[in-house]
Amino acid sequence: MKRTGLSRKAIYVYEERGLLTPTKGSQGYRDYSEEDVERLLLIAKLRELDIPLEDIARLLKSPEETDILMQKHFDQMEKSLEETMRKLSQMRTILYNLPPNGQLDDFIRATKIAIPEAAAITAARYLSEDPTLSSARRLTMYMNEAFLDVPLDTPERWDAWYKLLDQMDRLSSKIWDGFEAYYGNMTSDQKYEDYRLRRALVVGYTKYTGEDEQKKGDEIISGLSRLLSDPDYLGRWQRYYQLVVAPSSRKDPLINTEELLAVLSTVYFSYNNEFNKIMDTLVYPYLKTEAGRRLCGQLKEVLRGDYDLSPLAMIYFDFWNNTLEKLMV
Repeated sequence: MKRTGLSRKAIYVYEERGLLTPTKGSQGYRDYSEEDVERLLLIAKLRELDIPLEDIARLLKSPEETDILMQKHFDQMEKSLEETMRKLSQMRTILYNLPPNGQLDDFIRATKIAIPEAAAITAARYLSEDPTLSSARRLTMYMNEAFLDVPLDTPERWDAWYKLLDQMDRLSSKIWDGFEAYYGNMTSDQKYEDYRLRRALVVGYTKYTGEDEQKKGDEIISGLSRLLSDPDYLGRWQRYYQLVVAPSSRKDPLINTEELLAVLSTVYFSYNNEFNKIMDTLVYPYLKTEAGRRLCGQLKEVLRGDYDLSPLAMIYFDFWNNTLEKLMV
């Protein structure tokens, strides 16, 4: 209690929730280790940030998901702050338009001026519209978090991380618009589920057997065929392609993303190699058959300028088909 500043009751509650497990002696006394003290201090800091105990338990159990959970709460707090700022602006407007010793009609007139007021609402949303480094981090995570599984415990890894952030900070507004169109309106739970789906997809590739490769090749070909038979599915892919794939496909001449991911990921290259193997041995050979050439011709006619069967575009197609498409439909 002296070391952490926490009350006896708080410590017992955290213990009951499984956040720490001190040893117990024969007399029933709890014996707290230095590790327990450090954990209690961490819990206290997270509670200071209003992070609920269930999420703290998840964080302590799966520390590799820390940034996902922290981003979730950052988004929630940012949204709450924007709402508070909007209300403050409206109240300021009401006060400005209230005469001394005003009557009820004066108050009604002032509220009509203040709520809604386009200028006040716009001003209240400036935080989400300012492309700061926090936004660059958010975009970096959207694009790469399924691969990022190495702790930043060396100068080389920190340098690679900052270079990724610099790359995102230089991107055009089009890519920001694309990701905001999909992730900007997602709930925190949807974002978290999206990450879990993407991570499961990436890790799954690193464990593929020959049978798994055949299933994945068939899945990709089936997805391409579905574009011809399902207009709604086609429309969703075209929108995602235009908003996300096309802007993201442009190379940054100053940064080699693959080299950076090699430093920051244990799965990137095994995933990438497995995906390319499936494309080279199963998908592309099929597209050269008579049925495949017919499919390509029909896709080219339907997709027009959005027709792209390159490995990079197919990676996006596979990700979209197994994550956002499942999550949003």
